[in-house]
Order: sequence, then C-alpha cells, then structure tokens
Amino acid sequence: MRLSIIQQRYGKEVLGGAETHGALIARLLAPHHDVEILTTTAADYRTWENVYPAGTTKEDGFRVNRFTVQQGRVNNFSVLSEILYSGYSATDFPLLSTDERAQFLERLRSLPDALQEGFVRAQGPIAPGIHEHLLRNQPDAALFLTYLYPTTYDGLLAIPPDRANIVPTLHDEVPAYLPIFGRRLSRARLLCSTDTEIALTARLYPGTNFRIQKLGYGIDLPKDEVRTPKAPPFLLYAGRISPEKGLPDLIDWYLEMRELLPRPPRLVLIGGTSLEYNALPGVEMRGFVSEAEKLELMRTALAFVHPSPFESLGIVLLEALACRTPILVTKKSEVMVEHCRESQAGLWIENGAELAAITERLTSSDLRPQLGARGRRWIEREFSMQSYLDRLLLAFPKSSRAPTN
Repeated sequence: MRLSIIQQRYGKEVLGGAETHGALIARLLAPHHDVEILTTTAADYRTWENVYPAGTTKEDGFRVNRFTVQQGRVNNFSVLSEILYSGYSATDFPLLSTDERAQFLERLRSLPDALQEGFVRAQGPIAPGIHEHLLRNQPDAALFLTYLYPTTYDGLLAIPPDRANIVPTLHDEVPAYLPIFGRRLSRARLLCSTDTEIALTARLYPGTNFRIQKLGYGIDLPKDEVRTPKAPPFLLYAGRISPEKGLPDLIDWYLEMRELLPRPPRLVLIGGTSLEYNALPGVEMRGFVSEAEKLELMRTALAFVHPSPFESLGIVLLEALACRTPILVTKKSEVMVEHCRESQAGLWIENGAELAAITERLTSSDLRPQLGARGRRWIEREFSMQSYLDRLLLAFPKSSRAPTN
C-alpha cells in the first residue's frame, strides 16, 4: 500500500502531540507499506516561517516530502480570532456556564462559512504543493493529522473519501465547533484516540454521519522500575509551558497549596515556555531536558500534574503512568478524567485545597505505589506498542487500499 501521511510540521526538533503521533505511525507502518510524510518546511506553529529545506529526504525508514509555506499566519488572524471567540479568551471557554456556552455556540455556528474558512486559512500554513502532490500522486490511502489546519482542511479535497483517513485530535475548544469542520471531516474515516473523543464528535457536529474507529496510541514502555519519590519531594509538569496548557491554573493551585501545607513539595516544570515562573517560591523551571532525564524525573516525582483542559490524548501523561507515577489532572478535561477513571491511577482536581489534600495522602500513605502499579498495568494493557501496531495494521492492511468501515 502507498500511504501518505499529511501533517503540518515534521522534524526531530518539532514538539507537538499530532506531529509526534504522525511520526510514530510512519515509523511503525514503514516496514509494512510504502510510507511518505507530506509536510511543510515550517517548525513554528505560530508563524509558519520556512525553516527546513524543501524537497524529499529519507528519515527513519520513510520518505519526508517538505513543501514551502506560501502563507503563514496573516496579520488579520487576530481580528478573526476576536470575532470567533466573541471577547472571551481561549482559556475562558471551559469556564462558561451551561447557558453561556449554549448562547456562545449558537452565535458561533451561525457565522458565515466564508468567515469560518477565513479563520482556518488565516492561521496558516498554506502550502499548495501538498495539495498538488496528492492530486498528481493519488496514494492508496491518505492519513491526515490534525483537524485544525489548512493542510488537512484543503488536503481532504484532493483525496477521494474512500481513501481519506484522519486522526482528528478533536478536543473541547472553540474552533472545533465550527460547522465547516464537521462537513469536511465527514469526507474521511475518523481514527480517534479515546472514547471521549468519539463521544465529543457527536456533540460537536450533531446530525452528521461519520465513519469512526478507535485507534488509540502506543508508547515505548520504559524499563519497569519501582521507585520511591525523590527527597525532597516534588510534583512534575512536562510539556509546553503556556496558558493554553493550563499553567496559570497550576500555578494558582500550587501557591494555594503552599499556604495550606507545612512542608509543601516543589513544583518542577520541564518543556518549552512562553511564561516565566522562576521567581515564585518552590517553582523550578528546567526547560528542555533529555529523554533520560525526563524519565528519571517521572519515576521519582510524587505525582505528575497535567492541568491542560484542551487535550485529545495527553501523550506525556501516558508516559508518566508507564513510569508508575500517579497523575493529577484538571476536572475541565474529559479526556484526562477518562484516563484517571480507566486506569484507576489518578485523580482530578479543581483548586489548591484539593491539590494539598491529595499531596498529603500521597506522602503519608501507601497510595502512591498502589496508584502507580495500576497505572503501569493499564498502560501495558491498553497502550503497548505491539497492540497499537496491531490496530494500525487492521486500519491499514496489506492490501491495495484501506477499508472504509
């Protein structure tokens, strides 16, 4: 099978859930199919500036075709965003009351299609070469990641529906409610990561018929080690340090917790940042760390805290569970709460008092190793690389074309 995987960015320096997922699929299926990644020459999702050279390279056992970005994020994107969000910030949306949300979504869904599409294309990236390549070299199957960008929205028009697939990474955010996305996604088979994402799809686009399968994810299981929390104890966050990932909430919870506990743990933050918290008491910002250091921090943390309300999977959270570390997540994220319920290895919180109470239990009882053991078992059962490869090969079998149901 000739399989084209289309995603907005690709590169070892590129960090992002959809980009990581696409690269994993390419690596796993390359021994079984003729796989190529079609992507842009951009590395930064905010500007889409051309960084990588255009052209074809061989990387990790598959071809990577990079196409020049002809339009990045345009100047009027902020104006279109203000119209879309109607005066709210992205982080306000999960806090709306039921009535406020209903009124907001009614207005959002009534926006003219031209305005909705203007938002999609103004955010970038526009890389016509991807579309032209698909039209000229019709693959047996095309797999798009993620739903949000023009590389998917426009690219789906280049592929017959019976060959089109998408890992949509849908989550409860404002753009996902735009009706144009529901109509465009109905052209493809949706390969969703979680049950929550499947249920969300029906809520986002009522009355639209979709072909949906649960694909899940796979992680390389780290060595199974039973470790005690490092002294002095610390809570860990890993990922992009930005408002969209819930970091303001996490900092508020942490500072409230420090007022309530006589010996509060540290808070260690690792990852790229658009925020600065080094001056706050107990907060350590370490920036990017090696994979080995990340796993060591996960194994020895008291708990892994994931405050993001906008997630479709949460790869780094799965890695923490594989390291036998309990997870603490925000109540605002249905997907993260689903992980806690399914694994029985985590808890969901909404304020610093709850964080303080859970921290006390983790430090004064055998709760941490109990949760950690459950988390490891769940990851081995649901997210092993072999089980994920098996699901991928069912979705894209060794035949001329992927099935459509």
